Amino acid sequence: MAGTFFIMLACFTWALDTLIRYPLLTSGYSTLQVVLLEHFVLVLITAPLLWRYRHHYRQLSKASWASVFFIGGVGSALGTLAFTEAFHYLNPTVVILLQKLQPVIAVLLAFGLLKEQIRGHFVRWSVVILSGSLLMIAPDILSLGDARWHYSDAEIDILKGYGFTLLAVLAWGAATVCGKYLSYQSVPANAIMSGRFLSGLLVLAVLSLGNRDSLTTMALDDMSALVVMALLSGLLGMWLYYQGLRTVSAQLATMVELTFPVFAALINWVFLDMSLTVYQVGGALLLVAGNIGLRLKDLRHASRHELTEVPA
Repeated sequence: MAGTFFIMLACFTWALDTLIRYPLLTSGYSTLQVVLLEHFVLVLITAPLLWRYRHHYRQLSKASWASVFFIGGVGSALGTLAFTEAFHYLNPTVVILLQKLQPVIAVLLAFGLLKEQIRGHFVRWSVVILSGSLLMIAPDILSLGDARWHYSDAEIDILKGYGFTLLAVLAWGAATVCGKYLSYQSVPANAIMSGRFLSGLLVLAVLSLGNRDSLTTMALDDMSALVVMALLSGLLGMWLYYQGLRTVSAQLATMVELTFPVFAALINWVFLDMSLTVYQVGGALLLVAGNIGLRLKDLRHASRHELTEVPA
């Protein structure tokens, strides 16, 4: 029970992220600046881990190094950039809810890259998840159809918003597969996390060199808020999550993680006045239900596997 509570607390800290990230964007700071400084703070905090796991890094193969860099450069840097940029164009709650497409992307990529088996129930529940996602965006799809390809600025913004959201889903789903690969190579979770933040910062630093105009002086209050965001959702959230994993199976943990979009929707509604339409609520319920069904099947499969496994 304590492990489940820790993971729910982690999801709550992640949901609070929008209360700081969104106001920073509306204050005029660029997406690149917010994500760059966020990673800078996280690297400073996790620097001791980089030193602690230096021997593990030296022993990594080229494929493992590539996976670490992909998790950081694509998953953490580009994925977070796309996720944050989508806030400019869509309701942040919708962006967060659509991230629940990640299990579908991760399983398909794991099948293609890691040769993991796709079980029959995955297809059935994926249809539910995709149906929920389509229902959420149905009004926007209809409005684009009515435009007859003569798009206004508002309709182009809709396309940009969903484009950035999908990019974040793909980046984080692919990063999940790379994380699985590293876990198969027995790379410690904290080594992956610290390496992720560092490689992400390096990619963001390179991007900032070509986009210096997007970097401005940040007010002290805003910088303090950004540090709080990094500490709260980045550091404390991950610490709580890994504390929960000590006593909760990975399969059950993914079930509890579904409280994240629920917390986010409620917090954004109460504090940012970002309510959802009937279509979005219906789609969100289908999307979450599909994730729950998928996770429950995975749990049952894992339980049957444990029961039928013969000790050596």
